[in-house]
Amino acid sequence: MSSFSEYMRAIHPESRLMILWESLIVLVTLYNYILIPFRVAFQVGVSEKWLFCDLIADAVLIVDILLRFNIGFVDQGEFVKDKKRIQKHYRSTEFTLDLMASVPTDLIVRLFWNGSGTTIISFLRFPRLLRGIECFEIFKRWENNVNINPALIRMLELITMIALISHWVACIWFFIGDAFRLEGESWLTTTSLDFAPTTTHYISSLYWSITTLTTVGYGDITPTTGLEMGFTMLVMFLGVSMYAFFIGNVTSVVANLDANKSHFREKLTQIQSYMRARRIPYSLQQQVRDYYQYMWEYNRDISLDLDFLDELPHSLKTQMYLYLYRELLSKVPLFKDADASFIEDLIVKLKPRILPPNDYIIREEHIGQEMYFIKRGEVEAFSEKTGRVYRTMSAGTFFGEIALVYSSRRTASVKTLTYCELFVLYKDDFEQVLDNYPHFSERVKQIAEERYQIK
Repeated sequence: MSSFSEYMRAIHPESRLMILWESLIVLVTLYNYILIPFRVAFQVGVSEKWLFCDLIADAVLIVDILLRFNIGFVDQGEFVKDKKRIQKHYRSTEFTLDLMASVPTDLIVRLFWNGSGTTIISFLRFPRLLRGIECFEIFKRWENNVNINPALIRMLELITMIALISHWVACIWFFIGDAFRLEGESWLTTTSLDFAPTTTHYISSLYWSITTLTTVGYGDITPTTGLEMGFTMLVMFLGVSMYAFFIGNVTSVVANLDANKSHFREKLTQIQSYMRARRIPYSLQQQVRDYYQYMWEYNRDISLDLDFLDELPHSLKTQMYLYLYRELLSKVPLFKDADASFIEDLIVKLKPRILPPNDYIIREEHIGQEMYFIKRGEVEAFSEKTGRVYRTMSAGTFFGEIALVYSSRRTASVKTLTYCELFVLYKDDFEQVLDNYPHFSERVKQIAEERYQIK
């Protein structure tokens, strides 16, 4: 194993490769959880086709053990990729269980004791079911993976559990009935299914399993012996417990499939109740609703408030802002040839703002104290005195940058034509950053002077 590990790099447990491999492990485990009890209960022989599938499934589990010696783990937020630590960690955790689940005892019996019965060989595959523990761990890792919707994983997990419980109960029910069939007392005998084909046996057993677990049994298949009655009562108790557990979980999962949407609806309901209680004019109520509807359609949220970024360390917060807004600042002539550190300090000062149509951003003759960047939407610059339209600006453009250097009056008004998402940079924030870069301060003033004279 160690020589095999030497030729492989440590694999991150949340990489796409691992997600695909873990999906294969889940499928192999489900294969065993379905076929092993079915073969034991219905005493079905294994054809060459199914034997080949068994060998493939076993090979996957064995390869998984070799692979686990090369899969890193996260320890206190640090990704551990040292091979010795990985191997030591795996040996002290899942290795023993994985090895027990992968020993091909059934294959050994087939090779050396070929006369062994089908039921015995099927029983020898039961250790494969130990891999079910790992499957629960895989589902937990998927729920914690930021690239996967946890609600969908929980729903998949619940559906899988319901299907497997129904299948296992059906297999046990038939196994009990088949054990007493020769004595003439069995649900198989009373329903005249003694010599029915295996498909009919399984469908009838699964039908009884589902109707009993859901506590809606129709009475057409009923227990005959004391063992069957005892098992029926146990399944009914299990069904009541399942109903309470799964219905509660399914309701929670469905409610959280889109947490943002639930939050949006709750917030909008509160706003509407407030406006109705204050008897706000209907036209104004409609404008408010349209505003929040825009917020939902384009941002999947009710605001652009990014307060959650303040909880991050400064370095991570800066990287987030750089990814989101760097392109906006790169187009401003004032910041041409600026140091990367200057841009990083400046970019965290941007403030988001969303405005509805026909809303003034800048009024002519007012003293300017900020500049604006357009992320989405269109605005129009015009003169209120003459009515002349100077230009129409859309996403990716900026305006008002002279106000960052000169406390001058605005030479035009700017009004939104559509819903607009803007970012504002205030003069005080700009000067605070500029004080830390005196060598760049003169350059900014020079560029501003040239643009101011042109205007």
